[in-house]
Amino acid sequence: MKSFLATVLGLCLFASPVVAQNADFTLVNATGYPIEEVYVSPTKSKSWGSDILGKHTVGDGEAWKLSFPQAKNQCFQDLMIVFEDDQSKVVWENFNLCEINKITLTYNRKSGETAAKVE
Repeated sequence: MKSFLATVLGLCLFASPVVAQNADFTLVNATGYPIEEVYVSPTKSKSWGSDILGKHTVGDGEAWKLSFPQAKNQCFQDLMIVFEDDQSKVVWENFNLCEINKITLTYNRKSGETAAKVE
């Protein structure tokens, strides 16, 4: 009887559905400049893929909801933004998008640094 219960319990554990975590987040542009392109790619990937904004631009002071499902083992993503001048790019690595709801981008004119604050 014990082995039967152990087998049933084992089948229940292995038969449980695997739930994919959602990697949706809101990107807030507080840089002072329009963002024309946004790329999100699994960490350590060798390619960026397509611009996920498409024809949209995220103006200064605007927020944009980025929605896409990711498997649990692909929560860690890199982010690249391209400003409207098409020459300024910024890359951040290793965001856990399964735990982040919002990324606010800022630009410090004195230091020339673009920063990302996560919530």
